Amino acid sequence: MRDPLRVVVLMGGANAEREVSLKTGATVVRELSRRHRIRPVEILATGAWRCAEGIVHEGLDPSPDAWFEGEGQHPVRALDALLGAGVDVVFNALHGPLCEDGTIQGFFRTVGVPLTGPDVIPAAVTMDKRLTKLGLAAAGVGTPRFFWIPAAKLRSEPVRWDELLEQESRRVPLPWVLKPNRLGSSVGVAILRTPSDVLERAQEAIDAWPAEAAGDDLLVEEAIQGRELTCGVLETDGAPRALPPIEIRPRTSDFFDYHAKYTPGASEEVCPAPLTPSEDERVRATAVEVHRLFGCAPLSRTDMFLTGNGDCLVLEVNTLPGMTSTSLVPLAASRAGIPLADLFSSLVEHALARAFVPAGVASPR
Repeated sequence: MRDPLRVVVLMGGANAEREVSLKTGATVVRELSRRHRIRPVEILATGAWRCAEGIVHEGLDPSPDAWFEGEGQHPVRALDALLGAGVDVVFNALHGPLCEDGTIQGFFRTVGVPLTGPDVIPAAVTMDKRLTKLGLAAAGVGTPRFFWIPAAKLRSEPVRWDELLEQESRRVPLPWVLKPNRLGSSVGVAILRTPSDVLERAQEAIDAWPAEAAGDDLLVEEAIQGRELTCGVLETDGAPRALPPIEIRPRTSDFFDYHAKYTPGASEEVCPAPLTPSEDERVRATAVEVHRLFGCAPLSRTDMFLTGNGDCLVLEVNTLPGMTSTSLVPLAASRAGIPLADLFSSLVEHALARAFVPAGVASPR
């Protein structure tokens, strides 16, 4: 059996999804510390990094409340200290801007440190909902009709919602779903059902976006009627494997919003989804097709609607899905007979196998 690895678990982040990331990170630490030497690291809202002073179960209390203290330090200095202490691999438990969009992936690629999750380009493209939808459409994969307003136009002049209704509503019928183009976890999403809703509430919805979305584009897509489904795909050995699909039934809100995603009991998540054999095959095949299209190894989760006529319409693909106690991929993995510790270990092994050290950069291991 291989010796325990030195694994840094990176969590937090300077964005609206940091609390979800901290929960994901705590779950990863709990599971992986049974097999490896784990050092938690938090990215603060300021962008500074705080490194736990020790290894979980080797002098460091396993409670997340005891891991971090102080104001943190510059990422480069923090990484230098981590490399000096010894790092075999970094587990990316981050979510949101600067964390899922290729930025952190490029940072670790540059210094030659193995990092779990997607590579730079898949991370960047799938974080951009508009680019994702353009890629889906080009490949013939169904996706809701949409239009977008670039950030420069969105912020430089008042949006003429009356003109947009006249120009776009025939091609993109109401209700409209408004969302920031590069945020996740349904942060900033609003559903506007009537022209009056658009005229009265659209600008208010945009003004309520979190600070990190201030320079983001607006994506507007048609709201789809159908069954809301999600399907994970695991690819740690070169062969994409669809996990059991999940049907999502929000209980406390009109759609699968932030509260419904991360509040226990706020949604019913049925896994495996009650589908006919042909529906199940169609959903899984769609998820694998999307996963392959964007090169999402080692893991993705594709969100979609199954319409009344049997079409799968893809909303988006997530390459760093949440791993909290209420998250969807852990649920699907358990139904497939994959314990969380095994799932996380397979992601670590994939990162090591993919490791790339740039010319002239010494390996940190």
